[in-house]
Amino acid sequence: MTSVQTYQRPSSVEEAWSLLDEGGKNAMLIGGGVDVGLFSPPEIHTLIDLTRLPYQSIDLNDNGLVIGAGVTLTEMLESRWVADTLDGVVVTMLRQVASPLLRNAATVGGAVASTHPWSDVITLLLALDASVTRYAGQFETVSLAELLEQRGTIDRAIITEVILPVTGDRTFAGFEKFVRTGFDVGMLNCACRITAEDDGCQEVRIVFGGAPDIARRMEAVERALTGVKLDHAGIEAAAVLAAEVLPARDDVRASAEYRRILAATGVRRCLTRIAQRLGE
Repeated sequence: MTSVQTYQRPSSVEEAWSLLDEGGKNAMLIGGGVDVGLFSPPEIHTLIDLTRLPYQSIDLNDNGLVIGAGVTLTEMLESRWVADTLDGVVVTMLRQVASPLLRNAATVGGAVASTHPWSDVITLLLALDASVTRYAGQFETVSLAELLEQRGTIDRAIITEVILPVTGDRTFAGFEKFVRTGFDVGMLNCACRITAEDDGCQEVRIVFGGAPDIARRMEAVERALTGVKLDHAGIEAAAVLAAEVLPARDDVRASAEYRRILAATGVRRCLTRIAQRLGE
């Protein structure tokens, strides 16, 4: 942080983006400040503080649950609308993110923009088909999946909102994380979302993060579950397939082989909880 020479606090997203565009690679956005404190590169000369921007609320409207980018993870945890979303799966995930002190500072916009491979937030939001509104000279709303494909340029725009779409009464989700200690970075995380119909599972999402790459959907498992009843046989087949197709690698946290074991366990646990909610 010794290289920082200028600290800006714009009051509008237009002003913030103008400062970012002008500063180029020497400028960095700051919301909760967690990543800036941990990962600020030496070439950063200008910090652009986003805390005065009007994106600090959580609202429920016809588009779904709209979460301002400046909302902290703790504020999400304490929101009744977030708690009511898919039986509280977002709250379940957030309680496992970092520590209470870090959740008090970290923002949902920062969690998305950071694109950490081990991010629990990104894994679950991807499974929930979240979309993101951003500003780079004009407002644009894109799916989180599309945004992650542009991972190298996310920090060149300003995220203003994260939107969780409305779901039906027969849609359920689960989240599972594997860690060595309570506040440790996870060895693997897993999120599943399913809409149940009379002819079996529909709109299936199976997502893994920290394998150790950025979260991604397991489309082979999703296809295999589509149209299948969520009984013991269906769950076990999905768990076995997840272990087979997970693009796992070794790193300091876990081996690829162990991550595949965790993948099967994560899918099995998530789908079992969803099946219990469905009464199957």
